[in-house]
Amino acid sequence: MAAPPDPITKDTREILDRATELARARQATEATPVDVLRATLQLPGSLADRELRALGIDPASVLAALASDGAAQPPLKQLLINANREAQVLGHYRIDSVHMLLAMLYSDSPATAGPLQRAGLSLYDLRQHLQTGVHAGVPSYQDPTQRDRGLRRRPWPSLRGVIGISPVFLGLVGGTVLSGALLWTDVLPGLVTVLTILFVVGCWIVSLCVHEFGHSLVAYLGGDRSVVAAGYLSLNPLRYANVAMSLVLPVVFLLLGGVALPGGAVYINHSALRSRAWSSAVSLAGPVANALCALLVAAVFYVAPLFDRMTPPESVNFFAALALVGFFQILAVVLNLLPVPGIDGFGVIRPWLPYSVQFVAMRYGMLAIYGVFLALWFVAPIRSAFYGAVFSLVSLTGIDETLVFIGQLNMRFL
Repeated sequence: MAAPPDPITKDTREILDRATELARARQATEATPVDVLRATLQLPGSLADRELRALGIDPASVLAALASDGAAQPPLKQLLINANREAQVLGHYRIDSVHMLLAMLYSDSPATAGPLQRAGLSLYDLRQHLQTGVHAGVPSYQDPTQRDRGLRRRPWPSLRGVIGISPVFLGLVGGTVLSGALLWTDVLPGLVTVLTILFVVGCWIVSLCVHEFGHSLVAYLGGDRSVVAAGYLSLNPLRYANVAMSLVLPVVFLLLGGVALPGGAVYINHSALRSRAWSSAVSLAGPVANALCALLVAAVFYVAPLFDRMTPPESVNFFAALALVGFFQILAVVLNLLPVPGIDGFGVIRPWLPYSVQFVAMRYGMLAIYGVFLALWFVAPIRSAFYGAVFSLVSLTGIDETLVFIGQLNMRFL
């Protein structure tokens, strides 16, 4: 059986449900094409109904002729195969009532084709009117592209059974929540540094998973189905590229200098995406995910004063660690939006550049990334400008800069 272009429309589902009810009324086990045609003629406002009326055919007259016609008819499965074929010919991505109407004009369904043809409808006329809006040489008052625009728009793919949450991610979240709870209650004052590190690093890895999940989800919606088989939609940090380069090394940098490296990576098949705009959207999705994480942290600081009486005085270390998490999320947004090869910011503009420029950028992308971090580490004016922009955004979100510095101090062993 030919695969349908994509899910059927609401009208088609209603017609098939009504056809099933008609079959049950006559105690049949399965609906037939005649049942489908009856249901189609009884559904006003559908595209099939509008096409019939535009071609000067009264659905009631067809229904009357149908009642006395006893010709042979194929199984319903074959009708849907033919309807799918018509949808593909017309460049439609969903099976609609008009595709089933076309299929009911096929010669292998004389029980439906006969009454329709006697009413004056032919397969050629219906196809021509759908494609051009012209019947018998007379143009229609309505633009045909307006009638079936919804069918020509590729629908969103189903996410059912695609997205999952890995046990590794759940364990990571659980450990992060536990370290945060211990910081909140301050039951282990001698382990503030260790708990701060566990909480901040745990939150950072969680945000890394969300960042890469954002890339993968947009890529899936844009046409790249390979991200499912790769496990990128499972939020598993072990799935996001090389563990040493994508997790261990960034964490080491985080502990040494407070510079949050981009971290993980997912491999996207950009040739499978629908357009250049989708390719840009895939790159932009990661920084957007970090921005949402930053807003979530900022929301905690926004509502915290409302519950001041419920906040224990010893929770300052927790809020310091949380402020540092928010700082790193904002830093990640600014860093990932830099238009430097190898970073998401360049990925946003890359599809719109000449292929020669794209090739050079891909070849030297890692060198460009190393250059950015060396500049942030050793070039004082660049470092000052970068962190000045980050702290300006931190202030806009309502996160206290003092708490950020306390969090940084709590992460140091010496």
